[in-house]
Amino acid sequence: MAAVFPSAPLYPPAPSRAGSPSFPRATDRPPSRPVERQQLIEFTGVFKGRELTRKGRRLASGLAPLDSLLDGGIARGRISEIVGPPSSGKTAIVAAFAASATGRGEVAAWLDLPDAFDPLSVEAAGADLNRILWTSFGGRSGRIRAGYLSSDVFDPDAIEPSRRRRAASPWSAALKAAEMVLEAGGFGLLVLDFGAARYPLAESAALRLARAAERSGAAVLALAERRMCGTFAALTLSLGRRSTRFSRPAPGAPALFDGLALEARVTRNKLGMLGHRAELELAGPLCENPSRSAPDRAPSRPASQREIR
Repeated sequence: MAAVFPSAPLYPPAPSRAGSPSFPRATDRPPSRPVERQQLIEFTGVFKGRELTRKGRRLASGLAPLDSLLDGGIARGRISEIVGPPSSGKTAIVAAFAASATGRGEVAAWLDLPDAFDPLSVEAAGADLNRILWTSFGGRSGRIRAGYLSSDVFDPDAIEPSRRRRAASPWSAALKAAEMVLEAGGFGLLVLDFGAARYPLAESAALRLARAAERSGAAVLALAERRMCGTFAALTLSLGRRSTRFSRPAPGAPALFDGLALEARVTRNKLGMLGHRAELELAGPLCENPSRSAPDRAPSRPASQREIR
């Protein structure tokens, strides 16, 4: 059988002289239109991580010096740590963030490992208890209790695990609950109170928590005496007590707590500068609430009064 060859050559001949036909080259393509940034966000997700941490995606505390120190608040979709010794104002700062979140209509979850949550103090800070899901992991009693808080009815036994199942350790139960809360969605703030934990989280557990926070877009606050999440925390705010004020309503009367002056310092920050500090004066209900910032950070508005526990 005779072979059939195409009449046209497989490769066009190169032009040999002027006037011969020219063929388009790769450099002769029409100029491409610039891709809009919003198109990249919608179709490729290239800027997903950046969008999760932009200033518009931060949760403010309502305390002007602190928000100025944190460039508007803590980042959503990231883990932030608040560390310090006992009576350094950690719970008061976290309560301020809870008040800000619930005041915006968001729901917060408070996972309480040491069983030290005080609903009256958190409510006095301005938080809406009806929008806080509180879970206690037993403390010394070993009972796991959970439920939504209310200023009218406070029932800590709203939810209890089945007694037929083998009880998990408080640490593993708390981490599992944190992942469930973040995967469920709908929560703007997750507080993990580790109390006086001696050891940090395992890297695998901290990694799972960081990934769950990024997927959910919720702000995760770890409250402890020392750093717990290692390199997976985007921010570490270290608190130190400077002075404590007391007052006596009358001579010979018992001394009443009047306020607390503390220093907040950024010791770890993946999203901004390190080393900045702010001085806060948090007041009780019996005194005024002056607030000042360090010379390098000016407050934007007066800080609101917060209850200290």
